[in-house]
Amino acid sequence: MRTLPVTMRANPGAPTILVVPAQKTKGKSDLQAFQSNPNNRMATEAINNFLTQRQYEVKSLEGQEALDEVVQMQQDIAESEEDLSYLASLALGADIYIKFSASIERGIVLIELSAYEAATARLLGSQTSQAAASGASKGEIAEAVHVAASRAMPGLEKKIKGYWEMDRKNGSQYKVVMKLHGDFDEQRVEDIQDDVTQLLKKAFKRVSVNVMTAKTIDVTVFADVAKFGDAQEVYSYIRRGMKGLVNVKKLNITKKLILLEMK
Repeated sequence: MRTLPVTMRANPGAPTILVVPAQKTKGKSDLQAFQSNPNNRMATEAINNFLTQRQYEVKSLEGQEALDEVVQMQQDIAESEEDLSYLASLALGADIYIKFSASIERGIVLIELSAYEAATARLLGSQTSQAAASGASKGEIAEAVHVAASRAMPGLEKKIKGYWEMDRKNGSQYKVVMKLHGDFDEQRVEDIQDDVTQLLKKAFKRVSVNVMTAKTIDVTVFADVAKFGDAQEVYSYIRRGMKGLVNVKKLNITKKLILLEMK
């Protein structure tokens, strides 16, 4: 899975951030309709401008390729309908994603921003702001959306920085989804689940089990950045550790997601 070109990053220690509207979707048509909304585009532009000026790398959900990646991610890992923002952050390799929503009442635009950690979808902080539209035209309302978003971002950035500095000490987080492919009986499935859990707990600071079924093992691991520099190194550890027990095949790796098959 490829990612789109991103803005030049001057601060390699800062998190990569994706900005998307607060919305659920089942397909590309809904995403494309949301992107065509001028207020959403204005809010996205304001937030992205704020972030790039402060040397964050910003991922984009623009273009057909990005839409295809998110939909494919939904098909690969989602047991049920998933939040677009969460899937997009995994597909495009963001550390943090920001969801926004904008509403207008009596000429006042209210914007709400919420930041989440990508691998776990944990809420890091929220911020709201408002701005008065100078008129009722689409352009005047869009400009008020831009102003409100710009006012909300400094407060949200403080919360993001607080999380980033604290959480990096606890370990970099990765979502690991293992698909069991083959005719395994119930006992064999349980043995594999036990072996995987024990293997992960030996190497990672923390292991959080999200879902375990006869076909899927879905966990989040917290890795010491001194031992595991990226997702590929996490995958290699799992592959080596399970050698001789099951065959492990890489299906897809992004910055925060490791999707593999065991058979």
